[in-house]
Amino acid sequence: MARSIRLIVLLLATAALSACGDDATTGTDATEVFRAPGPYVAGVTTVEFGERDVEIWYPVDPGDQGSRPRDQYFIRDWLPDVIDALLPADANPPFVTDAYRDAPASDSGPFPLVVFAHGAASFRMQSTFLTTHLATWGFVVVSPDYLERGLGNALGQPPAEPLPDIEVTRGAVNLAKDENARSGGLLEGRIAADRVAITGHSAGGGSSFRFGGEPDVVTYIPLSAGSRADASEFPDTPSMWLTGDIDAVVSVEGVIAAFEAAPAPSRLVIVNGGGHLAPSDLCAIGAAGGGVVQIAIDAGLPVPESLQRLGTDGCQDDALDPEPGWEVFAHFVTAQLRWAFGLSDGVESELPGATAYEYREK
Repeated sequence: MARSIRLIVLLLATAALSACGDDATTGTDATEVFRAPGPYVAGVTTVEFGERDVEIWYPVDPGDQGSRPRDQYFIRDWLPDVIDALLPADANPPFVTDAYRDAPASDSGPFPLVVFAHGAASFRMQSTFLTTHLATWGFVVVSPDYLERGLGNALGQPPAEPLPDIEVTRGAVNLAKDENARSGGLLEGRIAADRVAITGHSAGGGSSFRFGGEPDVVTYIPLSAGSRADASEFPDTPSMWLTGDIDAVVSVEGVIAAFEAAPAPSRLVIVNGGGHLAPSDLCAIGAAGGGVVQIAIDAGLPVPESLQRLGTDGCQDDALDPEPGWEVFAHFVTAQLRWAFGLSDGVESELPGATAYEYREK
């Protein structure tokens, strides 16, 4: 059934592009809505980068995933061994993603390159709702483990060779270039890496605007990240700022201040009822057991108060459920990327039927 739906979407998209003639390549006057998955299926693969791993999501032609099951990950894989040994064997809820491991990449590329930067006390797979969605819309997304601020480091296992976040980010971009050039590789010739975009959550949002001034960056998109600094902190690169209005970790006022300080053109999206973890998978992982932090507490682990705060903000009963928020984040990130790479002429600000949000631009 899912395959049939994807094929229908692909056929409709192809028909629409054909009807648009030459305008289909350069963008059209009409803006578009990207809340639903795009015409591709998402593939995913893992590549080593020193002591850390890098995840890469990429477009796959519908049907080419074959009989592969959807990929899944376990947050426990990022725990230090000493912590992992304290957990009961069944305290390991999987998160099933919308990607298929090592499926053959579409030969319709090369596809634009996007970096995803995870937040503090987190890991490279934390927002697969978004990274897989972008792959279905024709982007290659590369996400390294920023071990210096990762979950392992927060629990007492720092990296052997710490690196600045900008060096990790540039290393991930270079790794994507290497994969594009690797003869016979899964992604050979599939990545257009001469220009790049970056999006990141929380501390990763800080990485996004620090890296956003690099000469090959076309846009940066911080998620649940902000700053009250003046405009000198932000690069002269188009940006989009997304957050939730009940975020108690990074205040919405701080995000608004960053948006107002950032040079134009810039856009801002505030999702009603969204907490700090709204643009991540984390509130959906182990939801039946109260979420990953509650599972750890129930297992008797001494979870630091700061980590409890980071791991629950946006998962509380009065917060927005994950899926309605994901739809808004997925649309606006996709729309901003397509606009920045010259694939669409604008960003559609209206999403009929979506959960409530506020949109601003300058």
